[in-house]
Amino acid sequence: MSRSDRWKAGVPFGQRAHGSIRQSQLVGMFGPGALVDLVDEAVVVAGLSWWAKGTPVHEERLVSMLARQEGFGNVTLHAPPAASQDREDPNRRWIKAFQFPEWFTCQSESCWVDFGREPRRDGGRPRRLLHASDLDSGGHRCEGKGKKRPSPVQPIRFVRACRFGHLDDLDWKELVHGKGEACTKARPMYWIDEVGTSGDLTDVRVSCDCGKSLRMSVAAERKDKDPPVGWCQGKRPWLGDVPREDCPGEPMKLLLRSASHAYFPQVVSVIHVPEKSARLRDAVGRLWDKLKGAKKVSSVALYRDEQEDVAEALQGIPDAEVFAEIERRRSGAPVAGKKLKDAEVEVLLDCPPELAKDDPTGSFYARTAKPRSTRDRSPMAKVDKVVLVHRLTEVRALAGFTRFEPKMTDVDGELDLGVGTARIDQPLTWLPAIENHGEGVFFSLKEPLLAQWETGPAEARGRQFRTGFNRWKQRRADRADARDEFARPRYVLMHSLAHLLITAVSLECGYPASAIRERVYAGAAGSGVLLYTAAPGASGSLGGLVQVGRDFERFLNLALDLARLCSNDPVCAGHSPDDAHDDRHLEGASCHGCLLISEPSCERMNSYLDRTLVVPTVENAEAAFFDEG
Repeated sequence: MSRSDRWKAGVPFGQRAHGSIRQSQLVGMFGPGALVDLVDEAVVVAGLSWWAKGTPVHEERLVSMLARQEGFGNVTLHAPPAASQDREDPNRRWIKAFQFPEWFTCQSESCWVDFGREPRRDGGRPRRLLHASDLDSGGHRCEGKGKKRPSPVQPIRFVRACRFGHLDDLDWKELVHGKGEACTKARPMYWIDEVGTSGDLTDVRVSCDCGKSLRMSVAAERKDKDPPVGWCQGKRPWLGDVPREDCPGEPMKLLLRSASHAYFPQVVSVIHVPEKSARLRDAVGRLWDKLKGAKKVSSVALYRDEQEDVAEALQGIPDAEVFAEIERRRSGAPVAGKKLKDAEVEVLLDCPPELAKDDPTGSFYARTAKPRSTRDRSPMAKVDKVVLVHRLTEVRALAGFTRFEPKMTDVDGELDLGVGTARIDQPLTWLPAIENHGEGVFFSLKEPLLAQWETGPAEARGRQFRTGFNRWKQRRADRADARDEFARPRYVLMHSLAHLLITAVSLECGYPASAIRERVYAGAAGSGVLLYTAAPGASGSLGGLVQVGRDFERFLNLALDLARLCSNDPVCAGHSPDDAHDDRHLEGASCHGCLLISEPSCERMNSYLDRTLVVPTVENAEAAFFDEG
């Protein structure tokens, strides 16, 4: 069976799938390599070779960014397959998952006694540890059960992984006895004994018939020179028969299957904006069958004269630019585009009174709202532009994943998909992507005032953030290549203001705070913040955020009021990122009482936040961009 047809082996004809996952979840927490609990078993989602492709997703800016990464040169974007409920349909689209882990525990409370062991004085009932090859008809036939139905089993919740994403079962013999040590039993049995009901690792013990045992809390200890759970073997069970990957000298760590750090998807997203080059690419793409035969620039002019639809689609675009795009497509060269966020912020900052057409089926439509102040010394005097984004489309693609620690985009919205990123297929030919539709409001602050503030009142606080960042970096050997592009006053100000506004507008806009996302622009192309919603269908475009933009002054005042006093002051306001006795080196005056919000809404996992740079606080009144007003 070819790699492109492997998905057909997912479920036999006439049978139901073992589970279902929404398309949006597949481009997220349940992508290839993710550990998933089904009703009676646990699995790891297979790589893309075992996925059926859905409909194509077109977003050349995203593909162009990926093409600059090693191994992503020719990838295309496709939606995950849509489920079919018709079991008689021979073309049903499936995603395969492999059984993982391969170790189970018997659920019979009498299993310990059935194997001739003396009842425990403390009432404990150890469970037999079983490999998949030990199971009988999907269960465990305990001794003394005769020909009765096998006892049910449950997948063990302990596995091991390395920071590069490799995944493996625990070697229970080596874990209990130690490396190189033999067991006195010819065919030992292993048992899991859980004392109490807390599930804490100190209450879980694995033991052997020979008498040796180990608490799982010992297995969880971090020892880079002698890891309790062994060294990485480079296994990638989600890729099926793909050979192991070299991972020399990398220690494995104990991992609970359902732990929140077991899988961090690396998702890259773009907002589809009508930049000039995008309009050119879209026009040539629609007319490709008619234009692909052009031999020279004058051929484009000839097509314009002879075909009305060509003249209409290419109106205002020079013939030379059209022919250059035709040549690029013919050669297969990637789009020489700008960085993801640069293209977006340029369009939003230069937004005319009306941008694009108000078409219900369109992907983008925006209007400029003129900022106005209703009182003297209003914070609106420092706002440069407010843009009402009535309609937007966000394209999100899954490019890889990490374990234990997330790996996020840089300040320009781009990913580094090099060392540390686990691949979701080998070789990689396509990526799962989805299109979400929604609305938003964009605002920017006046650039001269920002520049003056950065070199004046905010300079001392900026030094504290850089010192804190360096201390954080020294503690994290795996982040030696991290840059301080986020630990700068401009980004921290815009990021903190975005969080305050999300909290303020969620009370009235009709969306919960967890449904509003931020997109902070603080790169070379300009600064600003886009608050937006994006969801499948029309549920993200109800008009609430556009209405926020129409009354932006009131919501800005409310956000600033929320920042001036926190329920945890003065402790919160007094926190400094350069405090050597604290490990919160990426946050200033911020806590759950003021700035922290739902993590899906935040670009930076609730770091790089500080009320002190937004408004005067009870501990610092010098560094704020907005004064009391």
